[in-house]
Amino acid sequence: GQYSLTPLDVITLDDKAREVLISTSGPKFSSWTKDQQPTLPELAAAMTLKDPSESKFARIEQALVTLLPSIDPYAYYRTASEVAQLSEAMRQNPGSVHLTLEQMPDGRVLCYPLSDGPAEMAGVNAGAQLLAVDKRPVEGKSLSALRLAFVGPPDKPIQLKIKQPQGKTEELTIVRTDKPSPNIVVSKSTLGLNVRIRKFDRGSASKVKELLEAHPEPGRLTLDLRGNTGGLRDEALKVASLFFPQGTPLGKFTTRDGPQVANDGNGVLSAPTSIKILQDERTASAAEFLIAALKEGLADKVTLFGGKTYGKSHSTAHVMLEGGGELAVTETLLSTASGKSWDKTGIQPDQMEGE
Repeated sequence: GQYSLTPLDVITLDDKAREVLISTSGPKFSSWTKDQQPTLPELAAAMTLKDPSESKFARIEQALVTLLPSIDPYAYYRTASEVAQLSEAMRQNPGSVHLTLEQMPDGRVLCYPLSDGPAEMAGVNAGAQLLAVDKRPVEGKSLSALRLAFVGPPDKPIQLKIKQPQGKTEELTIVRTDKPSPNIVVSKSTLGLNVRIRKFDRGSASKVKELLEAHPEPGRLTLDLRGNTGGLRDEALKVASLFFPQGTPLGKFTTRDGPQVANDGNGVLSAPTSIKILQDERTASAAEFLIAALKEGLADKVTLFGGKTYGKSHSTAHVMLEGGGELAVTETLLSTASGKSWDKTGIQPDQMEGE
C-alpha cells in the first residue's frame, strides 16, 4: 500500500462516508443512495429512524471503520466501546508482553516487540506476522479484538503462532508481566558513554539531554537503537538536535500541508569524538530518522553497526475523539534533509554484525 497525504475537503469526506455507510448497512438499505440525505449525521439519523436496532452514533462509527483504510491504508478507527472495553480489561488485568500490533492494508497483522520485553525475549522478531493467539486464528479479527486477547493477569502465559520475517513459522509461549521496561538505559566505559534508547516516548529527549549534560566530554558516544521500533517523531528530532549547530536542517517532515524542513532549535549540546550507532532489523520509524539525520549531517563522526534497519518512514497520529473513539492516521512521511527516504529499503550499516 501507498501512503496517502492528499488532503480531503469536508464535503468530499462526507460524501465518501455516506457512500460507505450505505454500502455496509445491509439489504434493508439496498435501495438507498448516498444522496438520500445531504450529510452523514442526517443520513445516519434517517437510517436509525427506519431501523432503530442501531443508533445514529454507531452508524457513524461504522462508516469511519470502513472509510479510513480506503483513504489511508495505515489508518484505522477504534470504536468507543472497543476503547472502553480494552481500557477496563487492562485496568483489571495489567499483564503485558510489551508488544505492539500493526494491521497492514492486505489484512496481515504484524508484531513489534519492545526491546528486552517478554515478547522479544521469547523470540518474536519485529515484523513477524501474527497467525494465532492461544490457538485461535487471527484471520478476520479486528485489531481491537486482538489487542484485547493479549490482556491478562501478570505471570499468566499466552501462546502465539507467528511467521517470522525470514519465513519460519513458530509457536511461542510468552509470560505476561506488569513490570515497566525503562526506555533509556545508560552506562559508562573507559571508551565513553553508552546510551540505549528502546523507544521514543514523551520526555525521552529530555532524559538524553540530562545524560549528556552530566557527561560534557563523552569521548566516544554509543547510541544503541537495536529493537527501537520508533515512537514520537518529535522526540527523535530533539535528540538529533543535541549534536548540531542551531538552525541546521536535520530532515524533512511531509504532512498533508506539504514538506517542512525540520531544523535544529537548540545548538550543539554534545560534541563526542565519534558516534557509534547500533541498529538491527527491528530499528524503525523515528529511530531510523535519528540514524539518518546523524549519518547525513555528521558523516565523518558517525559509524553504523549491526544489521539493516526495518524500513518504515512514516509516523502515525492517534487522536481520541469526543465520543470516546480513537482515530489513527498517517501523519508524516520522514526523510533526511536532502530528501532521502529509507521506506521499505531500510538503512544499511557501515559494518555488518559479525564482521
